[in-house]
Amino acid sequence: MPSSAHGASLFSYPFLSLCAVALFGFGNIAVFYGLYPYLISIGISPFWSGWILALEPLTALVLRPLISPRLGPGNALPAMCASLVMTALALLGYCLARDTAFLVCLRIFHGAAFVALVSATTVLLVHFIPPSASGRGFGIFSLTTMLPFAVMPPLMEFLLRFVPGAGQAYAWISLMTLPALALLIPLRPHARLAAEGAARMGRTGPGPGAIVMALKNRNVSLVLGASLLTFLSSTLLFFFMKDFGASLGLANAGLFFTVSTGATIAVRVVGSGFFDRVDKRRTLMLTFCVLAGCYGAYALVRAPLPFLLAAAVFGACMGVALPLLQSTLFILAEPAHRGLNANLMLSTMDAGYFLGPYLGGMILAADLPHAWLFRLSAAMALGAGLLVHRSTAQDPPTHS
Repeated sequence: MPSSAHGASLFSYPFLSLCAVALFGFGNIAVFYGLYPYLISIGISPFWSGWILALEPLTALVLRPLISPRLGPGNALPAMCASLVMTALALLGYCLARDTAFLVCLRIFHGAAFVALVSATTVLLVHFIPPSASGRGFGIFSLTTMLPFAVMPPLMEFLLRFVPGAGQAYAWISLMTLPALALLIPLRPHARLAAEGAARMGRTGPGPGAIVMALKNRNVSLVLGASLLTFLSSTLLFFFMKDFGASLGLANAGLFFTVSTGATIAVRVVGSGFFDRVDKRRTLMLTFCVLAGCYGAYALVRAPLPFLLAAAVFGACMGVALPLLQSTLFILAEPAHRGLNANLMLSTMDAGYFLGPYLGGMILAADLPHAWLFRLSAAMALGAGLLVHRSTAQDPPTHS
């Protein structure tokens, strides 16, 4: 029976199926932790490899503000179906792409598919989360977007034992879109009900003017700046860690992602109540200082064990920093703009995932060691802490 958020259980079919679709969607992104060395292995220069890595998030950065206002519960499901088909085609294309021009077009196409999938899924998801369970609902949804980064890298390393190269492995990963498409079929009546409810309420998007107004809030701008530096510093690890781990003699560099993401998930699960009781500003400042130390430690690491210990610390810090940044932006926003602030933070993620591979590729193209990547990440973490220190908002506003 079709369900909506009001008067329904959180664990409805629409909610669980959309979380599963997000799981499959992020799974096809998590496999690209080793794309940089793969591009180098097929003869792409370090400079262009960095740009090719950056093109997918750049596409998301450009398209997200354009497509999000045009998505609603009435067209989200067709958009999800189309984007999943596009994702499958993109993944199949990597085993054929051998030259720079093909790879550039492929990454743009793949980026468009991914941003459409995530944006449409999120637009539909909010209609199936009861207001009384919003914190829990979004917490569960965030975990489904993180789990692929713990599971897919080791799975990818296992798959690489049986296929000629990463391009063929990406093609096999395209099969993940089939169960995701199957989950969407029973969603049609639920999506129709959500569209009818939204039409009755006359919901419209906030528009570009609201974005300008939000950024005029000094505290919002400072926290968004800290968010950008957080994502930017972390991408320098994500996209270049496999190469660095291999240089240390780590047989399965994908363990970095398993350990770090496992630590992030553990902190999210155990500390969800803790996040609402602490002084967010001070906790963020302390977290960014520890994170900077973790990045600095990677510049000195020369053995597998400390490599994995630092991965656990990194993951724990990210598990604290991102929820507190999201919570701070939520508190700073007027009730009507809370969704807008969440989307602005998502845009800082897009920007970080674009600029990080570009900067990393430029550094390695200049024949500088990986240690320079980690020093830059440490400086960014300290910068994020400084921006949070300069913010002044502490307590939630009195309005509801």
